[in-house]
Amino acid sequence: MPFINFSQQAWRPRAIESRFFTDDIPEPYREWLLDSGSLTRRLKSICTKSFKVKLLQQVWGAPSDSEQQFLQCRGERASIREVLLMVDDRPVVFARSVLPESSLTGKNKELLQLGEEPLGDFLFSQPSLVRGQIEIEELPANQFNAHLERPYHQERAWGRRSLFYLNEKAISVCEVFLPEHNMDYM
Repeated sequence: MPFINFSQQAWRPRAIESRFFTDDIPEPYREWLLDSGSLTRRLKSICTKSFKVKLLQQVWGAPSDSEQQFLQCRGERASIREVLLMVDDRPVVFARSVLPESSLTGKNKELLQLGEEPLGDFLFSQPSLVRGQIEIEELPANQFNAHLERPYHQERAWGRRSLFYLNEKAISVCEVFLPEHNMDYM
């Protein structure tokens, strides 16, 4: 299965103090995108039935040029994991984590064993976790069609890309809110 291609996206650093930038983000998404807490925890809090992680793929590969620059890991292979976060059996978030091989030492190796367990639960339970830069972008939703039952056409999705440091090692987590993600429901 091909990876989602984020190479053409112009990720923009989060700038809460910049009213112009935050005003560009539609109101229903703004609070979710700018929140520096655990998305997993927030999604679980709004479930009426269940929260699940649907593993799409986890393989060793080359991060995109943009991801390599974001992680400062030129030419390094990484474990790349793509999942759908499901709320009450509905896919609401596409997530992609990029774990450079040099970041997977010591306790961080446990990240390779998550399977369908939420990455957020693991990360936010670690005392050494430091959240770094957050970038935000609007994306064409149809690039997720291969992973979804209902195809998108002209719809747009909003996502954030976060840099985390776990035991002082960098990892990237990208979370994209799919258009069927009903913000009123949340």
